[in-house]
Formats: sequence, structure tokens, C-alpha cells
Amino acid sequence: MIFSLAFLSGCGPSTRIYSDIDDSGTFDQYATYNFMDFSEGNLKTITGMELERIRVAFAKELERHGLTFSEDKADVSVKITVYHREAARGYAYSGIYNYMERAISIDMFDNLSNKHVWHCAAVGELEKDPEVRAAELSNQVAKIFERYPIPAAPAG
Repeated sequence: MIFSLAFLSGCGPSTRIYSDIDDSGTFDQYATYNFMDFSEGNLKTITGMELERIRVAFAKELERHGLTFSEDKADVSVKITVYHREAARGYAYSGIYNYMERAISIDMFDNLSNKHVWHCAAVGELEKDPEVRAAELSNQVAKIFERYPIPAAPAG
């Protein structure tokens, strides 16, 4: 039992990144973006404060990658979706570890061609403390944007 607790305490939550891209996307020509509405399910299950933090974190990364927010006639529309599910991991000698998993995904749509051009998601164990979750959010979104085809502008 003590070995099991020591083993679990050493394994912090890890984030896995999954992405897909449409090669026909003209990412170097996209200059403006807008946000699509959160899903009804997200609006019902996640506080407005947290949804706003998520949107702001994505806006900062989009702007670091050269895009500017435009309410009307944006080059791309961005859909952010948050998923939760129960998950389990098995460890040798320690049994099953059950936890809540969270995925935050971004889908980007080219508004001229009406094509879905980029998808990326960060998946990991849900941090239960909202303050810690908020503090980790920027890092998670930055990891997502490591897969974006246009590099971020240099800081400064």
C-alpha cells in the first residue's frame, strides 16, 4: 500500500497533444479570427468565469501567432470545446487509478473555403482546484499551439 501511494504521488498529471491539419489550409494568409460560440453542454457544465479564461488563453496564443480578432468577416472561425470523461489507468501491483479526464480542443475553419483546416486537443487529468487549473491553462494552450503550422512571433 505504501509503495502504491509513493508510486502514484510521483506520477503527476501529464498532458497528451493530438492534432490534425488540412494541407490545403492557407495558414500563412490568415490574418483575422473570430470565435464561434461554446457548445450548449459547455455552457451548462463549466462556469462562465472558466470559459472566459479559456477563451482569453486561446486569444493570446492566436495573437502570438499573428492573427488579430475581428468580429466580422474574419479569415478563420475558431471553435473551442471542452470535454470531460471518467478514465482509469492500471498500474502494476497497485490496481486501478480512476480519475476525471479533460480535453480542451480547438477547431479552426477557413471562412472562405468553409473547410475545417486545423484541429488540436490537449488531454489530461482534470485538476480539481480551479485556481491551479487556471494557473496551468496558459501552458496547456501554449502546448496546443506548438502544433500550429505558423510559429509564434518572437517575444519582445
